[in-house]
Amino acid sequence: MTLLPRRVQYLLVLTLALWALQGVFRVLFWGLLSELPIAAEGYLLKAFWVGLRFDLRVALLAALATLPWLLLPRFSAVNYALLRRLLGYWFGIILLVILMMYVFDAGHYLYLSKRIDASVTRFSSDIGISSAMVWQSYPVIQISLAIVATWSLGYWAHKRFALPLLTQEKTRRRWYSNCVHIVVIGALFLLILLGRWSLVPLRWNHAFFNGDAQVAALGLNPFVWVYYTASFTTATSATEQDLQPHLQTLSHLLGAEFPSDGAAILDRWETPSAPVVSAQQSTPNLVIVFMESLGASHIGAYGNKLNPTPNIDALISQSRWYPHFNVPARSTAKSVFTSITGIPDVSAIKTATRNPFITHQRSVINSFVAHEKHYMLGGSAGWANMSALIHNSIQGVTLYEEKYWSSPIIDVWGISDHSLFSEASDVLSQAQTPFLGYIQTAANHSPHTIADDKTGFVEQQQSPKDLKDNGFISVKQYNAVRLLDHNIGKMFENFKRKGLYDNTIFVLFSDHQASSAKVDFLPEYIFQFGIAELPVPLIIHAPSMVTPEVDNTFGGLPDLLPTIAGLFPKPYLNTTLGRDLAWAKGKDLPGYGFVQDSRTSVAVNGKEIASVNHITGKVVSADIDEKGVAHISPTPNAMVDAANAYYLAAQYLLKANAVKPK
Repeated sequence: MTLLPRRVQYLLVLTLALWALQGVFRVLFWGLLSELPIAAEGYLLKAFWVGLRFDLRVALLAALATLPWLLLPRFSAVNYALLRRLLGYWFGIILLVILMMYVFDAGHYLYLSKRIDASVTRFSSDIGISSAMVWQSYPVIQISLAIVATWSLGYWAHKRFALPLLTQEKTRRRWYSNCVHIVVIGALFLLILLGRWSLVPLRWNHAFFNGDAQVAALGLNPFVWVYYTASFTTATSATEQDLQPHLQTLSHLLGAEFPSDGAAILDRWETPSAPVVSAQQSTPNLVIVFMESLGASHIGAYGNKLNPTPNIDALISQSRWYPHFNVPARSTAKSVFTSITGIPDVSAIKTATRNPFITHQRSVINSFVAHEKHYMLGGSAGWANMSALIHNSIQGVTLYEEKYWSSPIIDVWGISDHSLFSEASDVLSQAQTPFLGYIQTAANHSPHTIADDKTGFVEQQQSPKDLKDNGFISVKQYNAVRLLDHNIGKMFENFKRKGLYDNTIFVLFSDHQASSAKVDFLPEYIFQFGIAELPVPLIIHAPSMVTPEVDNTFGGLPDLLPTIAGLFPKPYLNTTLGRDLAWAKGKDLPGYGFVQDSRTSVAVNGKEIASVNHITGKVVSADIDEKGVAHISPTPNAMVDAANAYYLAAQYLLKANAVKPK
């Protein structure tokens, strides 16, 4: 006589087996992928326990997915060998889905330092490029073989140990015994699904109990996290009425009276307060350099001890440098959008560039009417639909991408950065009028290809400890940063050689930090508030026009074009959510960041910081001490108003700034 019904035995064994499998993956994640220490610290064990409960929930749901083969009293896998065989096939599909999810989750974490979420669907719109990047970045064949081996072992174990449970001789039980089984097993399953002994079930926010994104990653389950992020219901737009309570705050942040009578209520005409170009001199050229994945922690001037960026460090000493500059969100496509429109891309799942209804945006870049406009990148501008934004929003632009260049394509991101700089200088040297060149690099990105450009670059080795202490996840990433720096140096040599240097203003920035790994030379508050991927440099270099200085004004990517326009004497229509940082100097105004996966806005000015979660409504305010450590305050500070105002204004402008194509 068996204590439990055959179907219940099968479900329990299947649940435990799938739980154990996910538990193994969780241990591997902690030991091999996470930057967290392997230690019996209370917060780490708590996160691990939260994750195990999520794993158990997923395991039970996967087991319950076999119920269609078990429920019918006479026509079920209990009674027919054919149906048991089909049940085996069905389990094989379930197991394959679980294995593939964890493989994608691991790759996603290695790529973006975060667990996989619903925004991963954005890569499906560029499946060719995404697939090529995966093939070039990861050992796909070895991973595939490991999946096949694990799947085969699981399929065999299911056939050998689980299916025979259904063929046991049936035990006759009295009706009240069956009732007890139903109540007890039902209660157990309900408790597993709830995940905790409470009327409030285990939810994603329980993994974020201490505010550290890496600790939260240890507590998340990929299936659960994809489900929750897909079901977030933040609004995709805000109206003028939504902005009314925040117009006073926005007037303070942007230095203008709102509402205006422009096409959008935040439109305003700006007269530069500190231009460096006089009305009498010849109009200088502009070169904007987009440095892929070069965040603050990988730059020597910020304190990195491995000397990865000697050329950029030297450039900083000869330029106006904004060390407290950040991008609003960690995404290349989002940063391209914001650099052109001046609007933080606070889209919940995909990027604004992928929304065909808002790719025709007004841009401050169009105020440079005297300049030829050239947008140049080494790969395809079809990635994330960026080409539509570029063509629709920059008037008269000429777009150059991989099919235009004569240099060989070296990987999924097109030609090498050195080749891009070289051929871009050839294009710009042919300009008949002042030019505006936007050069978007890509080599400092997985698969971190080191191109053989015959320019004297030599790879270096560093110890794993030194790499980790300085924010690098691998020696490949370290050398990719060094190569980008090397090519920046070669770019300036090339521009000088071709006579394009003296009358050109160079503006360099990055799209995001490549890693959120904690380092001791950046302020603690960026790690406390989960914005470690957002700090990047802004460098303005024009020795004959711009006096070198370290400007500690806090700012962000929406400020890029207003700050560039502020270098010139001509008034311009500012349609952005940014301001001229020369005007903002000394005003203690905040920068803005948006953490996409948790839908959280953060505003910080170096003295105060605050975050607002737009799903839960949770608000956290803190004062920042002289060492850069945030101390939580029970009283909301001014940064709360700024975070809310920026978020709603960004939602509003995503649509209000869009214009219908002519």
